[in-house]
Amino acid sequence: MTAPEPVPPDRPDLDVLYIGWQREAVEALRDLGAGVTCVVSFADRFKPSEEGFTGTVAVARDHTSVEEVLGALADLRLAPSAFLTVCTEDEFAIVTAAVLAELGCAQGFLTPAVALALRDKGLQKQRVRDAGLPVADSARFCGLDALAGAVETGSVALPVVVKPPAGAGSVHTRVVRDAAELDAFARDVGNAPGPWLIESFVPGEELHVDGAVRDGRIVVVSVSRYLHNVVEVHRGRLVASATLDAGSGKALPDALAALTERALCAIGHTDGVFHLEAFHHEGALVFGECAGRIGGGMILEAVRGKYGVDLYREWAAAALGLPSPAADGGGTPGAGPQKDSFGWVNLAAPPGRIRVLPSQTSIENRPGVVQAQLWAKEGDRIGDMREGSHLLVAKALVRAPAEAEVRERLAEVGQWFSAALDMEPAPVADAEGGGSDV
Repeated sequence: MTAPEPVPPDRPDLDVLYIGWQREAVEALRDLGAGVTCVVSFADRFKPSEEGFTGTVAVARDHTSVEEVLGALADLRLAPSAFLTVCTEDEFAIVTAAVLAELGCAQGFLTPAVALALRDKGLQKQRVRDAGLPVADSARFCGLDALAGAVETGSVALPVVVKPPAGAGSVHTRVVRDAAELDAFARDVGNAPGPWLIESFVPGEELHVDGAVRDGRIVVVSVSRYLHNVVEVHRGRLVASATLDAGSGKALPDALAALTERALCAIGHTDGVFHLEAFHHEGALVFGECAGRIGGGMILEAVRGKYGVDLYREWAAAALGLPSPAADGGGTPGAGPQKDSFGWVNLAAPPGRIRVLPSQTSIENRPGVVQAQLWAKEGDRIGDMREGSHLLVAKALVRAPAEAEVRERLAEVGQWFSAALDMEPAPVADAEGGGSDV
């Protein structure tokens, strides 16, 4: 059988290569005048057309692999040098995009060194520490057995936080307070490969800072406080946050903005968007970690509601080397900043099959809720959503005059949603195995 002739792109002037598939990111690039070619993973091969994308799509077995992406492009007689730049808003593909851009693009977005620092938490903490900023001590261990030995000899003092160096969503991340908890963590992760990053435990409440940076200066900044520290998701706590309101005073937001700008400079992330987490305890701030992407949950919508700024548009402008829309007066007219606080919550479900799922309308009818999203449907089977902060079946955005009221509303909608769900319990083996087909 003769293989089909590779089909070249419909438009030879396509100038941006996007790695992965995120509709909002691609639309933002195109809204700013860019032509876009996408390289998507096999699992996502139908998503672009299903979501209305009519541009060129190449399919790779793994879109985070440089080798696989180059092969997919070669099938279309393309190479990275055919594009102005290579970019992505997919955290797991930013190093791939940076390496591909360095192969011959006219304009790089992130260099491989900066992309790596945004992914590898150990490297970024080293850079932040070298810049003189407060950050937890950290060390890398090849395996949990080596960590157990270090704990036994006293060379590592508990409590510590154990995580993958380049993880996300708090997956395989735990606070380990004693040897028994370390043993339990080792059983939970099973054969998950190392290495592991070990950080000294930092007390205090966890906050996050989201926005855009250009030429090393922050042009958009939003400060929010988590309802519970994110790692508490493994104990069944809600993943949620609320923006600090006008009544919170300026001292904490200003201090966080200053810490963020210095940390971004230390990491080398001088152009793009960011999601940074820090801890606040007894008046002091400690850097947690930073990603070069838009934060999860409904952070995008919260920032848009509070400040009238679209972070996808900010990201796309940075990727294309165009001025910041917000700094250039391109935010939504009259939309921000608002005095009110905006908050969001990820609504999870216990393991099992969904028999009854509250509707989007019923969630939006709850006090304070201004928007809801469903990410599952009745009949879906759900694994253990305590395994990661990104696992959910629905989301809700809340607005109220004060942060304290938003926090109350977030907790209330979480309690209501749990009571309104009707689940067919999972067999014990399925519940312990985790995962989800949502």
